[in-house]
Amino acid sequence: MHCTTAVLLMGLLTNAAVEITPTTGATEASTTNSPPPTVFRNTMTTKTRPGTRRKSGSPMLNYIFDSYATSKQHFHDTLKAPSFEGDLSSETIMDADTGSTVLFDCKVSSLRDKTVSWLKVSDENNLELLTLNLITYTADSRYKVDLAGENWKLSLSDAKSKDSGVYWCHVSTHPPMLRVFRLQVHAPDMKISKETFLETGETLSLKCMVFNLDPGDVTPELFWYRGNNTTALDEVRGGVLVETDQLTLTSHLQVAQLKLEDAGNYTCALEAPLHMRATTRVHVLQGSSLAELQSGVKTTTSYISLLVTSLLIVLGARHHDVR
Repeated sequence: MHCTTAVLLMGLLTNAAVEITPTTGATEASTTNSPPPTVFRNTMTTKTRPGTRRKSGSPMLNYIFDSYATSKQHFHDTLKAPSFEGDLSSETIMDADTGSTVLFDCKVSSLRDKTVSWLKVSDENNLELLTLNLITYTADSRYKVDLAGENWKLSLSDAKSKDSGVYWCHVSTHPPMLRVFRLQVHAPDMKISKETFLETGETLSLKCMVFNLDPGDVTPELFWYRGNNTTALDEVRGGVLVETDQLTLTSHLQVAQLKLEDAGNYTCALEAPLHMRATTRVHVLQGSSLAELQSGVKTTTSYISLLVTSLLIVLGARHHDVR
């Protein structure tokens, strides 16, 4: 079956005046010396005949499958034509997290002898052939195609930001049928608690969370560091509690009985499945006159007022010394 399909594809491409980036053939998994992807480049334009259905946005594909349909007529072409299931009024918008598995569904009824292929639109003129029927043509092993009933399902594992773009489910009718999917893979992000002012003896509480990341089968690893230390905080100081939820990728740090030396930069670090860091500043103050900074109504204004007051005292003392 693979040979027959390959011969058919080569025959179609030979008859079309198109430029094709060569590949060594179908593959199910990528290697270190993977062949380049099969990419079609448009080198011609076509005119739309009056009374015909709207064709795809690729003149090259229209040419190939128009030629095929003209030369390969069958007695049962008058039967029910192939059709997509579902709402086809607009392209399907899909969102995915980095590292997740994306599933594209393309249900085709009454397919008969037509072929189904999946393509990725690299830009306005270039198409990368991912699969043809059940054969995988891309060297990227993250792509797989499967047939469940009438559903030609394309799966993309370990999704990355670079995978964002337009995907086509293509049926070799006359003119070609296209179902369009627009995928957006969101880049991971990390957020951490804001800058904090506390007094000695209090308990520090910081949280950080990772967004838009699916760790898959990898166990997430989140650690806390202070300053330039490369050893986790809970290993170098007593009274430290770290609670991490691996499902929500959230980590909560608590440091009891703060001391002046506990002030500094605190970093929440994701070590697996990828590396990300977020840092916040912790101030440890001493003296009852600074208690308002850790109250529930602490504001930037109160902190500035305190600094201005201190500055006036210093200037007053210097003026007294001069006199």
